[in-house]
Amino acid sequence: MKSCLVVYYSRTGNTERVASRIASACACDLEPIREARTRAGLPGYLRSCFEAITGKRPALLPGTRNAGDYELVILGTPVWAGRVSAPMRSYVLANSGRLRETALFCTMGGSGGDKVLDELAALCGRPPVARLVLTDREIAGQRDNEKIGLFARGAAAAPG
Repeated sequence: MKSCLVVYYSRTGNTERVASRIASACACDLEPIREARTRAGLPGYLRSCFEAITGKRPALLPGTRNAGDYELVILGTPVWAGRVSAPMRSYVLANSGRLRETALFCTMGGSGGDKVLDELAALCGRPPVARLVLTDREIAGQRDNEKIGLFARGAAAAPG
């Protein structure tokens, strides 16, 4: 089995819950993206939307794992205003040269997931081996098990 790392950003906890389930299904290490500045409450929400729309790259706290040590890196982001979250953008642009093979997933309240995964793939500079879009409704109703299972199997089975 190839070495695998799940890297995710989560403001509300939805993406974190999915990332944990994917990491468990794929026997992957898990790495949250962390920032020094909070995104809590309405001000954090508004700043998140603004940064996503304008393409900002916020500063991140150092992680504990090196993406270059893994054959596969699974990247997870929430959809913010129809775009990749700003912290994920910062992470990918800082690590794109170290990402050998990627799989991508996103969580969203409304729509725009496929567009966000296209944007994330472009930032990575290569097509992913697997993609997954989940709505908050699917996650809350636990109707995402089959999709997560298919995604995990597809990502783990991809030649690499």
